[in-house]
Amino acid sequence: MAISGIGSYGNVYGNLHALQNNVKEDSKICTESNEKYLDKLQEKAPYVRLEAGYGLKTKVKEKNGPGVVTIHPKLLEKMKNDPEAEKRCTQTIKDIERAEKTADAYYNALGGCVERTSTWYIDENGKFYHFAHTVRDDKLNKKLRLESQKNREKQIEKIRENTCKKAEELAEQLEEKAKEDVEIGQAAVGQGNMTGFSMDIMV
Repeated sequence: MAISGIGSYGNVYGNLHALQNNVKEDSKICTESNEKYLDKLQEKAPYVRLEAGYGLKTKVKEKNGPGVVTIHPKLLEKMKNDPEAEKRCTQTIKDIERAEKTADAYYNALGGCVERTSTWYIDENGKFYHFAHTVRDDKLNKKLRLESQKNREKQIEKIRENTCKKAEELAEQLEEKAKEDVEIGQAAVGQGNMTGFSMDIMV
């Protein structure tokens, strides 16, 4: 009789081993045929970006890009082999696309400057999950802030130029003053050498 484990540790090991095998099997399913199938699905929902994967993404590098829909590879296989599953999941993708269009239209109508990322995940059973991050800023206030910043930078540059100019002028004045002082000093010394002394003695 084989011993699978002792206490709960055997169950943990068995579950972990099964999970690792499932991951290996899932990775094998991500094949070129899935990529080609995704391309066909993409034509039916061009407003979103479809990809195969195993979870909901919470970080997307591209801001204000299309919504990303990640589909479990097993579901893609099922869709390829089951017309009913394909019809049902294709409709889900189209509904997601419609939701993305509605959200974009809403934020554009507000007139604000919006940075938005949106990601979706459809698991192997067809259940979907959604995550979105939206930052909205008023266009007018943002424009005024940018103009104010540019004006400040111009003023700082102008003050810097004026300060440098005044420093140069002061240096020139000090240099001229020093030359004048030297000339005056030299003139005074010269006059001192030329001054004579005479004494008349009257008897």
